[in-house]
Amino acid sequence: MTFKFPNWKSRWKRKQKISCHEDLSQKQIESFDRFLIDGTNSVLKALEGFFSQKIDNSSSRIEISYADNNTILENLGRGTLYTVKCNIDGDLRGSIILLLRSMDFKRLSDIMKPILSLLFLSSPDTDLAELESQKPHWMKDSGAGRAGDTVFYNQMMDLLAEMGNVLVGVYTKSIYQSFDLNTHHGLPEVLRDIDQREVRQYLALAQNEERVQLAIENEIEVMDQSFKLCCLISPSEESFHTMLNTVDAR
Repeated sequence: MTFKFPNWKSRWKRKQKISCHEDLSQKQIESFDRFLIDGTNSVLKALEGFFSQKIDNSSSRIEISYADNNTILENLGRGTLYTVKCNIDGDLRGSIILLLRSMDFKRLSDIMKPILSLLFLSSPDTDLAELESQKPHWMKDSGAGRAGDTVFYNQMMDLLAEMGNVLVGVYTKSIYQSFDLNTHHGLPEVLRDIDQREVRQYLALAQNEERVQLAIENEIEVMDQSFKLCCLISPSEESFHTMLNTVDAR
């Protein structure tokens, strides 16, 4: 496996956005740098496994801010979002949500459609007529209209749930490696959030509880398709201080 990070130092951006009572020390900032690098490397490896393709290019950045002050979220716009959400527990308590814009979900679908098609193929010596009969409707040249689209959409939502489960696990592992905090996550909830109601409720809860958001944006290019994946890690206020304290204790 090979990954390309052209101009890594100049293209990778970190913005420290604590604007209220929290002032991060240089040591604490460096810990989030390490977390971003470790998490991003692991995310790319996981995605390459899903795509069965090499990642051609990527860039990442992290913002640490309260819910009402985050440029990464502003860049998501107001359109439909595809979300994967789950709670985290253990040494670190809070929640994680993965966000894909509608256009990014479409690009992900374009990448995954031929790969999902391979799941229905048999051995190389299978008779072509038999192979054609095994294809789902959305693969056949004749097409199946909306029914075929619905089948493929359901396939993609299932894949998004599986991918989200793996990526959340990747981030919780990176939390352990960066902050020595054992964290596990619950079952992911996958949703097409048409009017962003769920996301607004999520952010409102975080804002009311004065939770700090670790917002990570990964922009990934594979098979001539580029899409953005946003991960929001929202630890409780107590958990965020625990993260900082583990860094200071080293």
